[in-house]
Amino acid sequence: MTIVVIGGHGRLGSKIVEQLGEHGHHAVAADLNTGVNTLTGEGLAEALDGADAVASRTASTSSSATTSARAPTRATWSPTPTRATSGRR
Repeated sequence: MTIVVIGGHGRLGSKIVEQLGEHGHHAVAADLNTGVNTLTGEGLAEALDGADAVASRTASTSSSATTSARAPTRATWSPTPTRATSGRR
């Protein structure tokens, strides 16, 4: 099974990629390092092409003065097709 891991080069995402590989899956890291920008959608369709599922482990950065630390979001899992590839919003 091919699984795209959004945020796959990060601290937690890289561990997900590693463990998926250990369990026999083809894990593909997708993030800014690989030309995928989840805020703009740039490179996302290409990254998801041929994927069987998507795991997202991204972090958001707040610009608020009271919450300036990186706050990780929850990990999510989605079989494809995703909204990005199906045209739904």
